[in-house]
Amino acid sequence: MQKAIIRRKRVNSYFFKEIKVEMLLKEHLIAAKWDPSIPPYAFLIFRDLEKAPDQTYKKYLSPGDEFHLKVSEEKTCIGHSINKSEYYLCNKRVDDKYNRCYNCEQQDFEKCFLFCDASKPFGNCSHNPLAYEYCRDHPCSVYIALVANDVKVGVSINPLKRWINQGADLAVEVIRAKNGFEARTLEKAISSDLQISQTIRKTAKARKLNFNLSTSIPDFRAIVEDVKSYIGKSGYETENSDLLHEEHELESFYGNIPSLESNPILNEVDKTLQITGEIVGVKGKLLVTKVNNSFYVTNMSKIIGHIMSFSSTPLKMKGQKSLSEFF
Repeated sequence: MQKAIIRRKRVNSYFFKEIKVEMLLKEHLIAAKWDPSIPPYAFLIFRDLEKAPDQTYKKYLSPGDEFHLKVSEEKTCIGHSINKSEYYLCNKRVDDKYNRCYNCEQQDFEKCFLFCDASKPFGNCSHNPLAYEYCRDHPCSVYIALVANDVKVGVSINPLKRWINQGADLAVEVIRAKNGFEARTLEKAISSDLQISQTIRKTAKARKLNFNLSTSIPDFRAIVEDVKSYIGKSGYETENSDLLHEEHELESFYGNIPSLESNPILNEVDKTLQITGEIVGVKGKLLVTKVNNSFYVTNMSKIIGHIMSFSSTPLKMKGQKSLSEFF
C-alpha cells in the first residue's frame, strides 16, 4: 500500500491517506524527505502527472530493497509550501537549472527559513507575513553538527529531523532560542566569532561516507564546549528542550552506510539518468546502492523535479566518474 493525498487548489500535503497505487509510467519526483519516527525514515514523494496530477504518494527507501529508476531530462515545477500543513502543486515546465517556476519560488513558505539571517527587520519574510509570524512565535534550536570531520552550526525548529536530513553523524542542541530570529542571530555570531561554518557541501559528505569518527569526535566535543561557553556569556536564555546539550549519535538512521569499508563510486545521475541496485542506505540526500560487489552513491537533489519511471528489473550500469568530479 502506498500513501497519498488528494487536493484541489490547496492540499494538506503533509497528511497522507492510504490508497492503492499501480505502476506509474510518468512519475514526477516532488521531494526527498525524512521522518525520524518511522523506519526506514527516508522516503521520496511522487505524483503521476498523467493519471493523478493532484495526488502524491510516498515511496520509502528501505535498505535491502531493489531500486531501479529511469530518469528523463524533462522537469516540472515542484510547487511550493503554503504553510506548515498545506502545499500547492504546480504543472508548469521548468528549465533544468531550477526546481520551481518563478511564481512558486517567490511564494514558497519554507524559503524564508532557509535563507534568513535575521539581519533585516522582517528577516527574509517581508513578502510572506505568515512565515514571519511563524518564525517570530516558535522556539528554534541552535545546534552544532559533525559530518565526518567537518563541523557546522545551524538552526532548526525541528532539530532531529534537520540533523538526519543533512546527514550528520553527531549533533548537539546548544540552545533552544525563543524564536527563529534570535536563533539566526546567534548562529551568525557563532559562525563569525568562533569560525564555525554554516554549511557543508555534499561533495565533502560524499567523500567521507566511510570516515572513522573516532579521530574527529574529541575535536567536535571541544568545539561544542566552546560554543556553550560562548552562549553562556551572551546573555541569551534557553527555552525548555528534551534535546538540550545531549550528544546525539545518528548513524542508526542511515541503513548500512556506516559499515562501508570504502567510499562508493559516484553515479553522476544527471548524465547517466538512472539509479539501479540494492539500497544500502540514505544519508542526507545521498542514496547508496549496491550492484554486484560495487557500491554507488547518487545525489538525489539532482533529480528533484524530474519525470521518471521505475523498472522491475536491474538496469545496465553506465559509465561512472570519480568522486573528485562530484556535485
